[in-house]
Amino acid sequence: MKTVIFYDIKNIERNFFEKELFEDFNIIFKENSLSENIELSDIEKNAEIISIFTTSEINNLILKKFKNLKLILTRSVGYNHIDIDYCNENNILIANTPHYGDYTVAEYSFGLLLNIARKICYGEKGLKEGDILPELLGTELYDKTIGIIGTGAIGSKSVKIANGFSMNIICYDKIENKELKEKYNTKYTDIDTLCKLSDIIMIHTPLNTNTYHLINKDRLNLMKKNTIIVNTARGEIIETESLYTALLENKIKGAALDVLEFEDTLSNKRPGENINLRTLRTSLINSKLLNLKNVLVTPHIAYDTKEALERILELTLQNIREYQQGKQLNNLVK
Repeated sequence: MKTVIFYDIKNIERNFFEKELFEDFNIIFKENSLSENIELSDIEKNAEIISIFTTSEINNLILKKFKNLKLILTRSVGYNHIDIDYCNENNILIANTPHYGDYTVAEYSFGLLLNIARKICYGEKGLKEGDILPELLGTELYDKTIGIIGTGAIGSKSVKIANGFSMNIICYDKIENKELKEKYNTKYTDIDTLCKLSDIIMIHTPLNTNTYHLINKDRLNLMKKNTIIVNTARGEIIETESLYTALLENKIKGAALDVLEFEDTLSNKRPGENINLRTLRTSLINSKLLNLKNVLVTPHIAYDTKEALERILELTLQNIREYQQGKQLNNLVK
C-alpha cells in the first residue's frame, strides 16, 4: 500500500483529511517539520508522497532519506523551500496550491499599509496603556504613488485595491499586464524608477535568483524620505541590513513586514540548525528591526484565513486524487 505523509500538520488540516477516504493509501500525520537532522522511521523512508508546508526546508540531504519518493505536495504557492534540482534529477514531481490566497494576501498587505500609515497599532497600544501618544500624525493613501513590484495573481489584486483608494499606480514586472494598464491606468517602469517615484512600495514578486536582495542599499538610497515599504512576499527580497540602516537613519519613512530573512530563527522552531555567521548577523538585525518605532512586523500570516486554508486543503486533495487516478496534475510546478 502506498504511503502519504503529511508534515507540518495542524489539527484543522488533519480533521479535514481524516474525513476523506483514500483508497490504496496509508495516511500518516506528523506535526513536526522536516529538517536535516530529523530521524525518519522505515515507513517514512518508503513514503511515495509527502505533503509539507513552507516551514519544512527540503534540501537534498533530507530528500536522500526518502527512498521511494515520487511526489511532493506543498501546501503553498511558493516552492523555493524545495530542492528543485534534486527533484528533477530523481524524477520527483512537485505540486503546489496556486491562487488559494490571491485576495487574501493582497487584503493583508493593505491592512499592514493602513496600520503603519495611520499608526493604528501605536494608537491602540497607547490607549490601552492609558497613554495617548503624541506622535500619531498619519499619512493618507489618497493620491499617493504606489509602486507594486510583481503584478501576478496577488500583485494584480493589489492594483485593483490601490485603484479603490484613488492612488497613482506604477508597477515593475518583466511581463506587463495589459488589462491593468487599460482598466486601472497602471504604468510599468523599471525597478530603479519605481524606487525613485513611489511613496509606497509593495512587494509581491516571487523569490528567485533575479529577485534576491532586489531591494538593496543602492535602491533604498533612491527612495524618498516619506517612502513606506510593504513586504508580504519573501524576506530575502530585501537586504535586511541595508533596510535597517535606512530606517534607523530615517532615509525612508517606514516598513511593514510580514516576512523576514531567516525568519525561522526568531520562532525557535529549529534552533541551532543551519546557523552560520551571516544567519546570526541577519537574525540580530531582525531583532533590532522589531524595536524600531517606524517598523511593523507580523509573523508571516498574510495567507492565514479560514477561507484560504479551505482552498489549500481542497487543492491538496485534488492533487492527491489526480495522482491516485493516474491523471496529469493540474498544479504541477515542474
